[in-house]
Amino acid sequence: MEKKRQKIWTAIGVGIAIALLLYWLTLAIWIDDDTDTPMPPPVEEISNY
Repeated sequence: MEKKRQKIWTAIGVGIAIALLLYWLTLAIWIDDDTDTPMPPPVEEISNY
C-alpha cells in the first residue's frame, strides 16, 4: 500500500514538473518572439540571397 502511494506522488511530481517545463518553454519562446520582431533575420536567411 505504501509503495502504491509513493508511485502516485511520484507521478504527480513528474506531471507537475513537465507542466512547469512546458509552461516555461512556451513563455521563453513567446518572449523571444516578442523581442526578435524588430531585429533583422538571422545570418542563415541572409546568406541565401
